[in-house]
Amino acid sequence: MIFQEPKPLNNKTSHHILLVDDDLLLHTLLEECFRAHGSYKIHALQDGEGIGLLIDKQQPDMIMLDIMLPGKDGWYWLDWLKRCHPHIPVLLLSAKNQPDDRLRGFESGAADYLIKPFHPGELLIRISHILHPQHITGHKRYQVGEYLFDPMQETLQAENNQIRLSTLESRLLLFFCENAGQTLTRDAISLALNGNEHHPLNRSIDMAITRLRKKLGDDKEKPQYLHTVWRKGYRLTLNA
Repeated sequence: MIFQEPKPLNNKTSHHILLVDDDLLLHTLLEECFRAHGSYKIHALQDGEGIGLLIDKQQPDMIMLDIMLPGKDGWYWLDWLKRCHPHIPVLLLSAKNQPDDRLRGFESGAADYLIKPFHPGELLIRISHILHPQHITGHKRYQVGEYLFDPMQETLQAENNQIRLSTLESRLLLFFCENAGQTLTRDAISLALNGNEHHPLNRSIDMAITRLRKKLGDDKEKPQYLHTVWRKGYRLTLNA
């Protein structure tokens, strides 16, 4: 079901956002929030069945997707969106606040993960960061060995070979590229990606680095690019 979109305060509305959530109260609150903000126009769905039809009619600039939906859940629709419309950023909304849930979201390609309940101001800031990324100045690309890394497209390109990265892998590689040659501790990496310190039992960073090494063709025993610095962390060499 598509709810009537709120009329913007002026004609400067520049971004169309799709909300997929079965909480009708949230629909109303966000419609009022976006109307007051004046820069976003919203459509709202109670489940994911109408996403494809709406995208065909008017492709949104981003999608806010709840995980706990009636019928097919948000994980299903996130996977579908990343396969069929990979360039539409998805902000996951969920009451699940476990690190594994957030990790799954980023590994599945979500641009961000916001835990319910949330402050409308925080939501607006996260939306702004997704639609107007500040950390990729001038769409900067990085040469990592034979690969050209494009953070905005989340790809590694070498001649005719293009490798897609998950959002987590792309954010991780970007952090390394911005700090190339420096040894980065697991705490520093976790703070940059997750906003919290690294937990010794959480192997998500190590697993993501293992996947990045594989995609870069890096020898796990003698890596050329992503080096393990014993008892300290990791260091990236851009051109080995």
